[in-house]
Amino acid sequence: MDVYKIPVTKKQEMERILSMDEIFRLSVTIKDSSILGKDGYQYLILEGIEERLSKARKELSVISENIDSSEVKKVQDIVEKEREAANESFGSIFG
Repeated sequence: MDVYKIPVTKKQEMERILSMDEIFRLSVTIKDSSILGKDGYQYLILEGIEERLSKARKELSVISENIDSSEVKKVQDIVEKEREAANESFGSIFG
């Protein structure tokens, strides 16, 4: 799971990159930075095969800002908790 910190001002550039042939096939999650009490950013979470992630890393390095490992971990934890809650809800529907 790759996590990128993208300034809101770079949203159009991010969308252009995400629409690229190899990259649009990745699993994409976008979270507003307000999940960590911050303003002005979006967290872009990408998952998929290494070849496509490598291309995404190259393209996104131009617009993303540095993100420390503790911030990455917090974003990953939030995404995982949301997925677990969604799976539990889905399971209770068909349970």
